[in-house]
Amino acid sequence: MEKRIHYQQQIRGIHQEILRMGVLVEESLRKALTAVKTQNRELASGVIESDARIDKMQLEIEERCTVAIATEQPVATDLREIMVAIKIASDLERIGDHARHLARAVDRVSPELMNESFPIIESMAELGISMVHDSLDAYVDLDAERARSVASRDEQIDALHHDLYARIIGTMKESPELVDQGTSLVFLNRFLERLGDHVTNICEWIVYARTGKHPELNP
Repeated sequence: MEKRIHYQQQIRGIHQEILRMGVLVEESLRKALTAVKTQNRELASGVIESDARIDKMQLEIEERCTVAIATEQPVATDLREIMVAIKIASDLERIGDHARHLARAVDRVSPELMNESFPIIESMAELGISMVHDSLDAYVDLDAERARSVASRDEQIDALHHDLYARIIGTMKESPELVDQGTSLVFLNRFLERLGDHVTNICEWIVYARTGKHPELNP
């Protein structure tokens, strides 16, 4: 019984670390969006620098999970919960990378060109931020139904992604001198689309943790 209590304490600690990591990722996305909106290079630099902290948190979570497996000899259900924690931490790290990419757009795209695309970029980023937040809420209770609901919103990001891609390509055709900056926007658009995919992955892992089945949400 004492060993079981110790294991549960370890799992709670891992859960708390994932939530802290998620909050930091969410903050990074929010700051990156603000940096682009206001052309604030100092804020953008802060987001880029904070990515190292997110990377470190992922490694620390993986280490804690490894120790739990090695020392606690978890049964099948427990092992599934630990594996899900590792996978979610990995997806959060990738989302943190996308916040960094968004922040770098401050230096790679002129304010004039960014202003044309920003309404869609903002909508995509806001959707992504809300999905990150709500997926973490679902993770707290391993709420499979809420996870499925969050993942369904990725379709909205996909639609915005296609719309923005068409606009960027149109701008590049009309103004060949903007090809380099347009290419940066194409990559940024892709990164924001991938943000939704990573949140969908998180939601799939939450469903798996609750049900033991591997769902494919928004195939």
